[in-house]
Amino acid sequence: MKNIVFYVAYPYYFPHFLPISEIFEKNNYKVTYVLSTKQNSSNMEQIAQDNNLNYVFGVEKLFDIDADVIFFANPFEKIQDIKAITVFLEHGIGTKSTSFYSSIQYFDIYLVEGNQKYNRLKELYPQYEHKLAKVGFSKFDEIVNFTNQAKISLFNKYNLDINKKTILYAPTFFPSSIEKMSDNFPDDFKECNIIVKPHYLTYERTKYKNQLKKFKKWEKYPNCSIMPLSEYNLVPFLAISDIMISDESSAMFEFAALNKPVISNRYFKLRWSYYLMPWKLTKRIDKSKEFYRQILDNAYDYSQTVKYTKEALNNPAKLENKRLKFANDLCGTIDGKVSQRIYNTVLDKLNEI
Repeated sequence: MKNIVFYVAYPYYFPHFLPISEIFEKNNYKVTYVLSTKQNSSNMEQIAQDNNLNYVFGVEKLFDIDADVIFFANPFEKIQDIKAITVFLEHGIGTKSTSFYSSIQYFDIYLVEGNQKYNRLKELYPQYEHKLAKVGFSKFDEIVNFTNQAKISLFNKYNLDINKKTILYAPTFFPSSIEKMSDNFPDDFKECNIIVKPHYLTYERTKYKNQLKKFKKWEKYPNCSIMPLSEYNLVPFLAISDIMISDESSAMFEFAALNKPVISNRYFKLRWSYYLMPWKLTKRIDKSKEFYRQILDNAYDYSQTVKYTKEALNNPAKLENKRLKFANDLCGTIDGKVSQRIYNTVLDKLNEI
C-alpha cells in the first residue's frame, strides 16, 4: 500500500489538504499527516483527532516515514533530501507575491490554480513547465459541495437566523481593523447575522488582548456570534455568508472568487513603532495585492465600512464582472472536483515510476 503524506506547518493548511487526502483514502491509499511542533501543536492535534487522521508530530518524521508522495503548502528547504515524489500546493490563490515561485525547481509536481500563475511560471521557468499542473483551488471543493443541511446545522449551532443575510467579519491579527471597528458594530446591522472569525493568533498571543475585549462587547448582541479557536476552518463560513468584511487577510480574495461582495478595511490599529516608522507598515503589507483590490470595496474608516456593506446588501452584483474574471484568471475551474484532478495528477506521476 502506497503512503501519501501531508506536511502541516500551520493549522490553516488543513482545509486545503483534507479534501485531497479523503480521495486518496477512498482509493485505498495509506494517508499520514505530519504535524509541526512549532505552531499550535495542541490545536492541530485536536483537528487531526476530530477528522480521524493518522498523524505524527515533528518535521524530522518526513525523513523517517517510508512515503511515496509528500504534499507541502510552503517551500521546504531540505526537500532535496527527500526521496518521495514531492507536491507543492500553495496555501494562497495567487494574489501574493512570487516569493514561492523559485521553489518549482525542487518539487516534482507544482500545482497551480488558474491561468495567471500557470502562464507566469511558464514564462519565468520554461525548463520546468513539465512540473506544472493546472488544477484549481482545492479549498473550494468543500464550498461547492456544501449541502443545505450542513448550512442549517451551522446556523443552528451558533443560533443564527437562516432567514437573514449573513455578514462574515474575518480580520487578520496584524495589521488589523478590529480595534478601529465600532463597539456597536452588530447593532449597525441588526437586520443581519454577524459572524466574526478571528485569526488564531488573536487568541494565542497576549499582545492582541484588546481584540478579544472588542469581541466581548460584540457577543452581547443576539445577532452576533464570535467563532472560537476550535473553529479553525474558515471554509464553511465562506460558504454560508453573503458578504465579507476583512482587512489584510488573503481570504477576502477567496470570498470574492466565489462572486460575493467584499469590503476591505484599509484602516488599522498599529503598534507605536509603526507610527514612528511608517515604512514598517509599507513593508509588511503585500503590495502585490493592490492590483486585485479593484474587485473589493475599499473602506478607509468605519463609516465607509457601514456604507459599503449596506450598499452591497442591496446590490451584491455591483462588481460581479470583475469578480468573475478574477476567479477565472486566478482560481481556475471552481467545480468541486479539484481534489480529484490532483489525485489524477499524482496517480499519473506514480505510474511513471
